[in-house]
This record gives sequence, C-alpha cells and structure tokens, in this order.
Amino acid sequence: MYITNKITLYTETVIDSCHKLNDYDGKCNQLHGHSWKISIWIQGGREQLNKAGILFDFGDIKKITNKMDHTYLNEIEEFKDTGKNPTAENLTVYVLNKLLELNEGLGYRVRIYETAVGKETYCQMQSNGFDPSFL
Repeated sequence: MYITNKITLYTETVIDSCHKLNDYDGKCNQLHGHSWKISIWIQGGREQLNKAGILFDFGDIKKITNKMDHTYLNEIEEFKDTGKNPTAENLTVYVLNKLLELNEGLGYRVRIYETAVGKETYCQMQSNGFDPSFL
C-alpha cells in the first residue's frame, strides 16, 4: 500500500465587504459591495504536523478573513494610502501573503471570487511548494 506524505487541506468562506477602484474608468470607481467567496488549499508533509496532529489551524484563516469581512477594503493596511486597489487580484495576493507570514513552509493556493454566486470568474494564485497533482 502506497501512502504519500503530502497532506492537502481545504476550506472556504464567504465574506461581505465594499470597495471602490480608484483610477478606474467605469462604475466600479464608485463605492459598491460584494459577497466574496474565498477558497484556500493548504499543503504540507506529515512531518509538519504539530503535536496535536494539525498541519494548519483554520482559526488562523478566520483571523485573516475577519479583517476583511464587513469592512471597507480600501482601508485595510495593504491598500490604504498605497495607491493599490483592493481588486480580486490584489486581495488574492494579500491573503496568500498573510498565509505565508503564518507559515512559509507550507504550500498554499488561494482563489477569490468577487461575487460568491452567479459568476464563473475568479482570481487564483499559489505559493511555491503547492503541488496541484495532489488535489
């Protein structure tokens, strides 16, 4: 029997928040809201489990997403006074960087849908060390 040492965790959540896109020629330059769907995959080896047998505490993801939920995203430290807009692309980078700050030794994939229902488009990024063949 073959057992891999690779563990893949998955979680998703939906948050509600508003933003506006500065320097954008269109309706999105006005304040508007979304229900964002955030999907996160986490990968690591069995040797990376902590004493309790946990690879990654999902409560840490809640700490990241709670900072985004029911907020004006332009006011998050990553975007406030930086000239960067909280687009789906930039929010994906933001979440991925926050995960890497918690544990850079794991592999991550982050997918963000700007609208949780009724859209097939999303932005996705993954860190080095994430192996999609284990999905």
